[in-house]
Amino acid sequence: MNWPIFFIILLLQLALTFRDFIKTCNNLDLVKFNIYILHHAYDIYLFWAPLFLQTPIEYAIHAFAAIATGIHWFSYDNKCIATVILNKLCGYNVNEWLPSLKNMLGLYNITEYFHFIWMSLLLGYDFYKAKPLFANLL
Repeated sequence: MNWPIFFIILLLQLALTFRDFIKTCNNLDLVKFNIYILHHAYDIYLFWAPLFLQTPIEYAIHAFAAIATGIHWFSYDNKCIATVILNKLCGYNVNEWLPSLKNMLGLYNITEYFHFIWMSLLLGYDFYKAKPLFANLL
């Protein structure tokens, strides 16, 4: 994994969202701050992976994470539990989306399920890049 690229993207997303978060989150504490940071890191990992993943095993792990996350969203009414928890803790509307680079693109205005489409495209790419792992199994 190209960690510098991952952290550059993460820092960009945090730079674009942090000021509003610290201004608006009720009684900001270490728990809320940690959820905020970890959730953004996972968001970057899930949605921007082709920019920093490098090996077939990394793509295979990403595919597993993407499938598990998709199942979670599907079973939780198209919501992320981490977003709902942070929204509740900070006093936000529980239906608000995570302020993130992908959500700043406004794609949810086209369809609220855009992240499933995005993730499906990434999964196809994951399987393509992880193909060498399975070459000897077939």
